[in-house]
Amino acid sequence: MENQNIAFTLGVGVLAALALFVLFFKVLKRPGKLASLLTFLVVLAVYVPLAVLYWASLDVFAIHFAFFTMAAVLPGIIVGNRRGSDVDGGRLHWGPGVIIGFFMILVIVDSTIITLANSGASADFIRKFLPEPRRESAQNVTSAFPGTVSNDYQKKYDLYNNYIGQLKTQQERGWQVADGWLEKPQPNKASMFRIHVTDKAGQAVTGGRVQVSFLRPSNKALDVTLDLPEAAPGFYGQPLALPAPGAWSMVMTIKRGDEVHEVKGETWIGEQQ
Repeated sequence: MENQNIAFTLGVGVLAALALFVLFFKVLKRPGKLASLLTFLVVLAVYVPLAVLYWASLDVFAIHFAFFTMAAVLPGIIVGNRRGSDVDGGRLHWGPGVIIGFFMILVIVDSTIITLANSGASADFIRKFLPEPRRESAQNVTSAFPGTVSNDYQKKYDLYNNYIGQLKTQQERGWQVADGWLEKPQPNKASMFRIHVTDKAGQAVTGGRVQVSFLRPSNKALDVTLDLPEAAPGFYGQPLALPAPGAWSMVMTIKRGDEVHEVKGETWIGEQQ
């Protein structure tokens, strides 16, 4: 149940819930409230194990849970109010309409947020509605919202001052990191990722230990961390494959003795939409 299939899984689940309600209410002649309860229990009995087995994120689970609950409960409410509508001049009470509207807004907003966090807006949308990049060299503009952070100093504030000191030392050291992907990376396909590390004088930084982490927005379970061996003086890399298309955050740490150099960036896997 990947994030990009939210519309499909929601649609299938809602249709299944409505079909179950019709089965319990029309075919088996159960009261409306009981039919809703039975529908709710059956849908969750199927969805929860699947959600645990193919876990995507808490946001994805929450939006499915809320919408499946709505699909199971609202038919019972509507049926109950319709039976009482004869007393009210044949008009349906406004309450169910408000509930339906609330859940419709909820699913639209949450689906949009999760989709943007996973893969960002399309290139056409970016060109039409977003301003032009300030840098002429910017080619792959992304609108993904990272759900993970490399340095969570809001929770580790005592490390913040040490980190600031490390950045100052790193700037004075003057190491330069170049290159990266040697070809356009594709999901689930190994591509060569290689960096070239030089010092302030332009000499190769040899004998270092390089670790790179690729952090997946909105789904920490897909994060990838690995070491890059030194293939030649100052060159570190190996073929690697990332499991999903779209935007990824990257954190690279280069260590040599007591020297530590950290580089952060963004990368895109697959073709730009």
